[in-house]
Amino acid sequence: MSEDNDALSTPVMRQYLEIKVLHPDAILFFRMGDFYEMFLEDAKEAALILDITLTKRQNQIPMAGIPYHATESYIARLINAGKKVVVCEQIKSDDPKAKIMQREVVRIITPGTVVEENLLGSYQNNYLSLVLCDKKYVYIAFADVSTAELIYFYLPESDSDRIKDTIQRFSPKEVLYSPESEKYLGPATQDKKLTLTPVRPDFLPDAKTKGIDTVVHVLDAYLKYNYRRHDFKFKSPRLIDESEFLGLDERTIEHLELVENENQKNHTLFGVLNRCVTPQGKRHLKQRILFPSSNPEMIRSHWDKIQILTSFKKERTKLLSLLDEVIDIERVLSRFRGGKASPRDFRGIQKSITSYTQIKTILDEIGFSFSSLHTNLQELNLKFDTRLSEGELPVFLGNSPFLKSGYSKEYDHAILAKEKGKDWILELEEKEKKASGISSLKIRYNKILGYFIEISRGQAKDAPSHFVKKQTLVTGERFTSPELEEMERAILAADEIIEKIEKEEFEYLISACLENFSDFLSLASEIASLDYHISLTICKEEYQWICPEIREDGVIQLVESRHPVVEAFLPMGERFVPNSLDLNPREDAIAILTGPNMAGKSTFMRQVAINQILFQMGSFVPAKFASLPIVDRIFTRIGSGDNLTTGESTFYVEMKETAYILNHYTEKSLILFDEVGRGTSTYDGLSLAWAILEFMGKDFPRAKTIFATHYHELTELEKGNGIFNLYLDTFEKEGEILFLKKVKKGKSKQSFGIYVAKLAGIPSQVTARARELLTGLESKKKEIKIKQEEPSLFGNLVDPELLSKTKSPTEIRILKKLEEIDINKIPPIEALQILEELNRWSKEKE
Repeated sequence: MSEDNDALSTPVMRQYLEIKVLHPDAILFFRMGDFYEMFLEDAKEAALILDITLTKRQNQIPMAGIPYHATESYIARLINAGKKVVVCEQIKSDDPKAKIMQREVVRIITPGTVVEENLLGSYQNNYLSLVLCDKKYVYIAFADVSTAELIYFYLPESDSDRIKDTIQRFSPKEVLYSPESEKYLGPATQDKKLTLTPVRPDFLPDAKTKGIDTVVHVLDAYLKYNYRRHDFKFKSPRLIDESEFLGLDERTIEHLELVENENQKNHTLFGVLNRCVTPQGKRHLKQRILFPSSNPEMIRSHWDKIQILTSFKKERTKLLSLLDEVIDIERVLSRFRGGKASPRDFRGIQKSITSYTQIKTILDEIGFSFSSLHTNLQELNLKFDTRLSEGELPVFLGNSPFLKSGYSKEYDHAILAKEKGKDWILELEEKEKKASGISSLKIRYNKILGYFIEISRGQAKDAPSHFVKKQTLVTGERFTSPELEEMERAILAADEIIEKIEKEEFEYLISACLENFSDFLSLASEIASLDYHISLTICKEEYQWICPEIREDGVIQLVESRHPVVEAFLPMGERFVPNSLDLNPREDAIAILTGPNMAGKSTFMRQVAINQILFQMGSFVPAKFASLPIVDRIFTRIGSGDNLTTGESTFYVEMKETAYILNHYTEKSLILFDEVGRGTSTYDGLSLAWAILEFMGKDFPRAKTIFATHYHELTELEKGNGIFNLYLDTFEKEGEILFLKKVKKGKSKQSFGIYVAKLAGIPSQVTARARELLTGLESKKKEIKIKQEEPSLFGNLVDPELLSKTKSPTEIRILKKLEEIDINKIPPIEALQILEELNRWSKEKE
């Protein structure tokens, strides 16, 4: 133990521990020479994540290290694992007597604050979320440091489900939270890769600061703490008014596979629509998928732009070529703010401004609305033109010329000296040798004397008069000359002059770019929108989508609609079977959808929802005809699984999701239920499903609903309350089943579950026995159904003769009560139970 203490008490380790105690929740990169070293638990954890060697300092302290010049790839892996990284650099000490190198933290890198290109997904927003309580409300902010975007929600604290759902919906990489808001994080805390960061008290403003100003203050304080010497600013905070958008909760986004698919990443709505060529266009597309508009004028404006781009295909091709020259300006400027600029970025900005100007000219010609380039950006481009080298710019200053020839005489001369210095020396050597006739004359260089002329001892006496002696050696004499000294000054000063001038101009151009920050953001927004509309236009043409109509009576009418993702990835030669749907909130509002497994129920339900999303995105839709209303929310209850981390069963999760829908839907919502009630016993599940449909059918006007089920008893509800039946058709011949995937009005004959089991490979003995059991059960069901349909059935049970045999007054009251029951107004499964019980009771009395 004492040896360990001795190892930790060295000056370097004491310095390390002093810094580490301030950052207990992060991996500390401690600069030592050409390496960043990690010690103790940090070393063990990093070695495991980074797959690097774990060694020991002084044979006692766990240690692991990485080269300082290769940090980004290692940092990326730590960030992806949800870790924070503290970068501690060596700095020059003002104390000449200092025994060890001074060190200080220069940057804290967290998953929500990265701006480095290789740490970010090209089109994925990288959100840092902030959750703060404000009296009876909760602020939820989402800041993307890499694009300067800042949006926020203002929700009542009583709506905890909505608060948790909003946080999950944005999939932030890191969540900042105040102590009183921790309870709203919910399931987010279960993701080990999600970084949770408590808000430090010193990040909070004084009591005078209120509302969104508090949010901005906390974010600014956190970023200044992380970046130390750099200042980040966001676009004006934008309050998300959910009434402006079609509401999609996290479950719906996941169930419909809008932007992610665990098995096949491209098999999503985003994957089909993504024809964007710019990163900002891709991000814009993703946001429009997750936030479709509820504004009819906005939707119509999207259609108008698609129509224009459709009419001018040749111009559209030119636009795509120009868009390909546009860089991710938002992220480049954020890197500038974070001290991560590259000279090559200026060329990208220069090309982007030029492309924007050409894009504007084309769009003006075809009547597509597009903003003019701001004068400030035109002037900035002139600065680029007059300053930047015409060749390829370097990744780092000093690697190759950065400035244009002719911009600075001093710079040009320094570049010439650097590039031609050796040639000058050789030329001077040849010149002096020829003029003096001294064959042994050589011009050499060392760090002490610099450049010098060396002549052998035998010929030293013939040195020209303009040579000045510098050093005498046994083997000869060393000289200099006015011309050599002038060359030496130019050559040796070249690097310093180049570095000074390039650094000054580099910082000037960064400052000039950041001065035009808001204009650049407007440019990026216009580019993203154009890229988005071209992408939708390409999809519309490739898949032959049509322009839908907006209707105000709440009716959903789809004629021969298709699922865009399933259709796009069908095997060669297969054709998607289209289907139609009419949902009327006053009449046929709730469709009970029956049919076999594998018949296409889930695909049909999803395609209805995705057509609605495309419509409210301002896209054309995959259908022969579409007349759609604007809906406020889409809810889905499709599939489920256990939540093992919280001990929640499949059925409990199913009921929680169902409860969320029943407590939040409105008459303007679109709801998709798939197999609700299947996670429990048959009687329980059927009763719940029945009660849910009755509950929803009482509303007027009703929410538009598709309720897929294998409970065929539910089809009896078609008699009222806006409920009607749909089914997936099949063709059966000689024991073989063909799933036609066609939706028709009515109810399916059977589920063909045993046939599906056979296709899946269940042993034939099992499926044969199942068929025998099914035949027996269906026979019993038919017998009971006949009894149900006898109008005098209850009367027969309570006739006078039976009553005369009854001695108990209680039994008499029960029988008289049964006379009031209408067998046709209770669920069939309950009728079955009552009839069986009465038959048994009657036999006992007889």
